[in-house]
Amino acid sequence: METMDTTTITISARTRRELLKVAGELQSKRGRRVDYEEVIEYLLAKSRRDERLLMEAAKPTGRSSAEIRSALREGRSEDRRGEEELERRYT
Repeated sequence: METMDTTTITISARTRRELLKVAGELQSKRGRRVDYEEVIEYLLAKSRRDERLLMEAAKPTGRSSAEIRSALREGRSEDRRGEEELERRYT
């Protein structure tokens, strides 16, 4: 079993309530009690995962900005056509 150095931190009552909410959600998902350590590890892992997703989404695609703009415009046109079709069908 790994020994762990411990420390005490001071948090506001609001932050404690929010941590308890997350703990409740985790306990519900995992089907067992969780402690603050697990809650904080979960939140840290989630923040790192979100950062990786952002970096993945922001990486270069190899397409020019003109190609991307064109694809976005076409997508908007398709959305508009779909909305107009729904309006015609249900009005």
